[in-house]
Amino acid sequence: MKFVKRISLFFIIPMGMYSLGFYTHMKLEEEFYPGKTRTVEIEERGSAVSKEPQVIPTVREEEPVISANTQYIIEEVDLKRNTSVETKWKVPDKYIGMNRQQFVKEMELYQQSPSLTDQELGFVSVEVAAFSKERVVVRKSYIFKEVSTSFYLVNEKNFVVVYCDDLKTVYMNTNITLDSLPDALKQEIIQNKYVATEEELYNFLESYSS
Repeated sequence: MKFVKRISLFFIIPMGMYSLGFYTHMKLEEEFYPGKTRTVEIEERGSAVSKEPQVIPTVREEEPVISANTQYIIEEVDLKRNTSVETKWKVPDKYIGMNRQQFVKEMELYQQSPSLTDQELGFVSVEVAAFSKERVVVRKSYIFKEVSTSFYLVNEKNFVVVYCDDLKTVYMNTNITLDSLPDALKQEIIQNKYVATEEELYNFLESYSS
C-alpha cells in the first residue's frame, strides 16, 4: 500500500504543479495583453466576412429610340404575288425620339386610318418588322388593285413616281431621285417613260432603289 501511495503522489504532484503554472500564465497574459483574445476573434470574424461573395449591380441597358441617323426602311409586300420591295426613306421628324412601344402604337393608329394613296393601292395592314436605334423596318402589306398592266415613270419634285397607264392614278411612290439615274434614263423619265409590264417595272425598282 505504501508503494502504491508513493506512485500516486509521484504523478499527482507534478500534474498539480503543471496546472497551477498554466493557470498563472493565462492570468498574466490576460492582465498584460487584455486585447489579444478579442483581436484574434475580430480577425477571424473579419476573414469570415471577406469570404462572402460581393454583389456587383448590373448596369441597365439604355432603351433604343429612333434618331435622325436611324435607317428607316419601308417594305411593301404584294400578298397576291408573294413579292416584296424595300425602299429607304428619311426618318419622318414626328418619329424621332420614339421608343419601340410608342412607334408600334403610331403604326396601329396608321392602320386604322391609312393615307389616301395607300387606300387606292389596296392597303391591307402595317407592322413593325424590326426596331433598333440603327434600323427600323415597317412592313406594309397590299392586295394591289388590278387597274393596269402597264405603267409610266414620271418625275415629280425630282422623285420617280409610278403611274398607271391612265397617267392619272398613282400606282406607287418611290424614293428614287432623278439625279441618281443615268442621263439617258433620266431624260426618258422626264418625258414620262412607258413601262410595258410589271416585271419590267419591278426590275427597274430593284435596280435603282437605294
